[in-house]
Amino acid sequence: MNFYGITYLQTQSNINDYLKYIVIFSTLSVLIVVFSLYMRHRLQTKYRDLTIIALLFLLFISGVQYSDYTNSQNIHSQSSQMVNFVRLLSKEKKVGVNSIFASSVQLSDGVIVKINDSYYRVNLSVDQNTYSLVEVWLVNAQTAIIKTEE
Repeated sequence: MNFYGITYLQTQSNINDYLKYIVIFSTLSVLIVVFSLYMRHRLQTKYRDLTIIALLFLLFISGVQYSDYTNSQNIHSQSSQMVNFVRLLSKEKKVGVNSIFASSVQLSDGVIVKINDSYYRVNLSVDQNTYSLVEVWLVNAQTAIIKTEE
């Protein structure tokens, strides 16, 4: 079972998002170059065809990116909720934030939290405004602590 530290939770970034942005901006730049060549040589239809292909590809990638963006925003929102929960828990238990590790990067019901050497299950209310901690014991003691992104 993996447990994530506060620094890992704070620096959640996805390289795939950056890759998608690079593809979109490179396609946009190709579209601009091909469109300017088309405007210069209006009689050659190959530039017009390349412009249409680049535009359609850009529209397709933009649609996929928007869908992924909305999903990513939800995940980042839940990750920031977990960071705030860890900070709140550290104040309540009077331990440092670096002593608390969570089994998930997203705040949800049933997350296992490690505080020093004890393990607790987080029971959230339906509106996620209240929680309770129940001490649990692990069947498999094999745990990995992930403090920063690898």
